Amino acid sequence: MGRCEGSSSAQLRGSINTTLSSWGGTKDEEQTGEVLTIQRVGNNAEVESNDTSSNKTTVKLFLSNNDSTQVEDAVKTVSSSLNLPRIDLVIVTPPDVSDDATLESLEPLWKALEDAVGRGEVLSLGLADVSYQLFRDLYNWAKVKPTTLQVNLSSCCVVPQELSSFAQQNDVQVLTHNDAAEIVDEDIVLSITKRLGLTGAQLQWVARHRTIQQCFGLVQDKGYTLALACSG
Repeated sequence: MGRCEGSSSAQLRGSINTTLSSWGGTKDEEQTGEVLTIQRVGNNAEVESNDTSSNKTTVKLFLSNNDSTQVEDAVKTVSSSLNLPRIDLVIVTPPDVSDDATLESLEPLWKALEDAVGRGEVLSLGLADVSYQLFRDLYNWAKVKPTTLQVNLSSCCVVPQELSSFAQQNDVQVLTHNDAAEIVDEDIVLSITKRLGLTGAQLQWVARHRTIQQCFGLVQDKGYTLALACSG
């Protein structure tokens, strides 16, 4: 999908509106079986002409459940749409980041991420918004250890000392962010389904990608991909 500035929610809303406005209705979509793909392709000529070996692509996934198929679908879809040989870093935001969330609830999605690393589709992994205890438990359990932890500024103005110490001891990068807890609201889903004439839409996942030219710190490409499941 498209690109715009502002908060994550505003960016996504603008991206969706621009993509749907530019959609031809029949000629621009790719339909395979029961899957309809609508994509607005930007001008990536500059990216393609440069040495892409110095580019780093990070994808942040916002999931609606812990089902491994969501992770598999998101990685496959983003890699294909961006024509990437592999994604450098995938950071996942689980649907439940409360203190009640358990390691067992994260195991299916994390195993799917580990499988993607094993296939060479993803280089490294990260988590967002989980508690220190849950991050520690997952780190100790996981075969492929998370290298990044994102902490929401709205819930943690200062990184807790125990988390900071654990991260330093295990070479984990701690980053802050200000993404909304609910990146997609009901109005966004309704605007999509109304435009497409669909019913019973349910959000599956949202992926935000960003490609940076590492030598100069330049953003080469950024955007969103959103997946919905509809009953009609």
